[in-house]
Amino acid sequence: MKIATIENGKVSDGATVGKLSLKGACMEIPAIIVGEEGRGRAIGALPVQLDVSRMKEWERMGSVEIFHAEIGKTRKENPKLIAKDDPEGDDIIVVLRTTIGYRGGNVHTGDRDGDGFMDFPGTVIAAGVIAQGDAGRMGSGEQLVAIIRKGAVFRTGYSGRLYGGPSEHYYLYDGERVLACTKEEREIAEVF
Repeated sequence: MKIATIENGKVSDGATVGKLSLKGACMEIPAIIVGEEGRGRAIGALPVQLDVSRMKEWERMGSVEIFHAEIGKTRKENPKLIAKDDPEGDDIIVVLRTTIGYRGGNVHTGDRDGDGFMDFPGTVIAAGVIAQGDAGRMGSGEQLVAIIRKGAVFRTGYSGRLYGGPSEHYYLYDGERVLACTKEEREIAEVF
């Protein structure tokens, strides 16, 4: 599957594999990390199995970019990614680094359905929580890693003080790339 990272309407190919510290085992493993550590926050980590050349780069640089992967299972039957050189299948893995407005939150949904929204059409394989304030009570929201099928429309919404920024973005994976636009751009251009 292809991999894309999405942050408030900006889509980029691939995802960064960072280092997850396993404090009890005194070691680090390659993982895609969402969320953050601290009170009122939570880390979501998706382990990544790297080939020898990517593993060497990860050890040397502290991170590596991957652009394709397949879903595997850990020994405990939890999901993990296996880095690949070529995409297989029609779905895409998206890393949603969704932010929040000042003293606000965020939401991940499907497309608009009348006055409401459909359920998020992706399969969530990792989730973390970001927050504001020392105790995380000023505002908080989720960040996800999810599998999205071709043709699915999904949305990220933001609340709180946005200081002129949009309150939502819509996305469509067309099989080649993830298209992104605001509600207004979608209505004007009829992109999808």
